[in-house]
Amino acid sequence: MKKTLFGLIYMSSYKIQLNIVDLKDLTVIERLDSPSFLQADSKSQVFEQNMDKICDAIEGFKEKLAEYQIKDFKFYGNEQLIDEMSASFIADQIKVRTGWKIEWLNGGQIVYAKVLSGMKSQAEVNDDGKDHATYLLSLGSAMINLSLFKNNKFESSWSLALGPREIQEINEITNETPNDPIYVINDYLGAKIGHLARQIKNNSRAAVIIQHADALNNTYLKKENSANQITHEEFQYFYDQLIQMSLNDIMQNYDLEPAVAEHVIPNAISIKQFLSLLNIGTIYITDMSVVTGLLMLEKRGKDTDIMMTSAQNMARRYLVDLHHANAVRKFALHIFDRLRKVHLLPKSARELLGWAATVDDIGSFVNQARRYEQSADFIEANELIGMSDRENEIVSEICRYQTIDDGDDSAPNIGGHHYRHLDPDVQLTVAKLSAILRIATALDASHKQKIKQIVISLKKNNELVIRAKTNADITLERWSFNKRVKLFEDVFGIKVVLKQEGMNRQ
Repeated sequence: MKKTLFGLIYMSSYKIQLNIVDLKDLTVIERLDSPSFLQADSKSQVFEQNMDKICDAIEGFKEKLAEYQIKDFKFYGNEQLIDEMSASFIADQIKVRTGWKIEWLNGGQIVYAKVLSGMKSQAEVNDDGKDHATYLLSLGSAMINLSLFKNNKFESSWSLALGPREIQEINEITNETPNDPIYVINDYLGAKIGHLARQIKNNSRAAVIIQHADALNNTYLKKENSANQITHEEFQYFYDQLIQMSLNDIMQNYDLEPAVAEHVIPNAISIKQFLSLLNIGTIYITDMSVVTGLLMLEKRGKDTDIMMTSAQNMARRYLVDLHHANAVRKFALHIFDRLRKVHLLPKSARELLGWAATVDDIGSFVNQARRYEQSADFIEANELIGMSDRENEIVSEICRYQTIDDGDDSAPNIGGHHYRHLDPDVQLTVAKLSAILRIATALDASHKQKIKQIVISLKKNNELVIRAKTNADITLERWSFNKRVKLFEDVFGIKVVLKQEGMNRQ
């Protein structure tokens, strides 16, 4: 049996699916689906009331994996719209009954997988050698995501809630009015999409790739292709036919399950509105999905450039001084690299430190006095693309503990009430990275990038010397450094000294 064969199990609110894949070229060898899940008022209830289907499907998947002699597999679940307690309960039930551990994916991780699949979709459709702007419009069970690519690189992403709750609200509105429900749905979605008009510039030369549009794919996607171009006229014909259909007609004409079929008209109206908003020139459809992105992640590992771009977009949105943020990140990562034998943190912690240095000042947009706490709250509420819940928590807490206690008893502090409620492994990582970032921030206290370079040396007397290479007046940086250095000395037990060394003038 091929060593490159891999099993990927993905559980959405519609079904649980096994993909047997050759990781060498991401070819799907075989795909198995569970029976469709009965729907409920909440996503957690969907999983809870379909637990027998889930567990029966897993037992069948075990047999299929054994048939292919595959021991290397991953089991993911879509955690969007599920609270932490419910997710833990569902995972425990699956573990007890099947022995399998599920890895939940939050909204940021789902978007990240969609972005990866969008990059692969671009490779399928961009065969003319041109580097036009391309949008990926992804229609999910909980969110509609719009991502922008330029020159085949990820630029930005926006999300719009359109899950079961929103669909139910639309149904309630249309049931209470004698007017044409299509007009009501148009108004409802138009209000949701309208805020994006202030953030997005339309471009008639741009292309859009539409993902997860099952009815559209069943109509126009050729079986031998994973992506295909359609004309505006073809979409309009599809749309005009669709909006005249009942739910039963949609299910029969496009071979869809009820849970999928009830999203078809709202999704089609969303597509139409996005096409108008973006003034799109070329339309593509694709059957590449979140699963495609997860397989790319398995094969290639994380694309940290996408994640850093997402962090920088967040910083830019909240008017962070990016020159300052970049200088702080450079210093923080240099300190981290030079002190590997001191902090003993894994390489993954270096990435968390870099992201925290980029976004730690976003809270200034709302409240300068408590900006770091505001930054933490923003990050908790807005998951950074590609980060797990634990990673997102660490980044938010690093930001929180940039706050310096100047006699304010309510200020968060390492060892305080909030800190003690973090998991022990998170506590240690947060303390070490917060201490490093505090020093790095002090080195550009003036936001003028006076210090271009630092040289770090750890003396035998357990003293850390940071030499700042600059001819500028760094009085403010020294003052800030002296205020911020205590946490580092407490956490690592090392005395830290800042020295200035002039630079040779050419």
